[in-house]
Amino acid sequence: MNNKSYFIALNRINSIGPRTVMKLLTKWPILADLFKLSQPEMINEGLPPKLAAAISHFDMKQIEADFEWQQQDETNHLLTWADSNYPPLLKEIHDPPVVLYAQGDLFSLQQPTIAMVGTRKPSVTGGENAYRFAYELSLQGITIVSGLALGIDAKSHEGCIAANGRTIAVMGTGIDRIYPYAHNKLSLKIKEKGLVITEFPLKSEANSGHFPRRNRIISGLSLSTLVVEAAIKSGSLITARLALEQNRDVLAIPGSIHNPQSRGCHYLLQQGAKLVTSSQEILEDLRIESTATIASYETLSLATNNKNLVKCVGFEVTTMDQIIQRSGLSVDEVACDLAELELLGIVQAVPGGYVRCSYER
Repeated sequence: MNNKSYFIALNRINSIGPRTVMKLLTKWPILADLFKLSQPEMINEGLPPKLAAAISHFDMKQIEADFEWQQQDETNHLLTWADSNYPPLLKEIHDPPVVLYAQGDLFSLQQPTIAMVGTRKPSVTGGENAYRFAYELSLQGITIVSGLALGIDAKSHEGCIAANGRTIAVMGTGIDRIYPYAHNKLSLKIKEKGLVITEFPLKSEANSGHFPRRNRIISGLSLSTLVVEAAIKSGSLITARLALEQNRDVLAIPGSIHNPQSRGCHYLLQQGAKLVTSSQEILEDLRIESTATIASYETLSLATNNKNLVKCVGFEVTTMDQIIQRSGLSVDEVACDLAELELLGIVQAVPGGYVRCSYER
């Protein structure tokens, strides 16, 4: 008998995780036999009272909503351990999600996959690096996996979309609860060729405890995890640790020693992560031969206002042309505002352009 319905049921019970389901399967390979038992019978079989109560009191009608959701659109998918198209790479980890709710094109799971993660508040250089690496890797037929969060995640997804590539957004909410809400339009673009995916049941809201669980899926779906820019204490370093536990490679992009958001990458490099400075190095690490010339892309204008011009100046030398392009301001406006920022000690003129100072007065 197919266990799919019972996998979905167990996934809906808060107190039951993947490792508990594995133990239950060992004793009841046909999960229907477990659900037929009464609470006392389950206890007699050795189940803890709370677990026995949760299973015996579960109303199987609850899973009807899941199957109805799946039937609403051909791009809606319910994947469980019982399905042949469940991602094989993800199934290798020690606690693979029992159920995956996915929207989009499942072909995204068949391409080589790389996770890209980082801070929600990147420097302008960090954001551009995420966009560029995702763009260039997508051109080589690589699916980029990230978490739909603000900052590096969003830039990674956007780079893939710009290259007409495939990207997977792993969420910490139900598939019908896009978080953050500001990324609703981005999620729609992702679904056109890629996937939005989650293990959490329908209507599950954002919860701080959900995101570490989401992170293990991001790394678990991927051959390697690339940390673009991250602070020492961040979810990105949790994802990197999970990748190592899953026997996956961790890569990191170095940054300025003055940028707090680069310290997480530097820590990972000190711990043995592989330093990368180009997408070509990642292809070589994966032993994937480049199939096309890596094309250039158009840098997005940040369309900032004058007081935030500092966001357009990196901790490394940033040329006047780059600042103008990033800000969307005129040459005269940029020159005037840079002079003011320099007087305040926020930026400094150096040969070739400007740099953001380590400490702002």
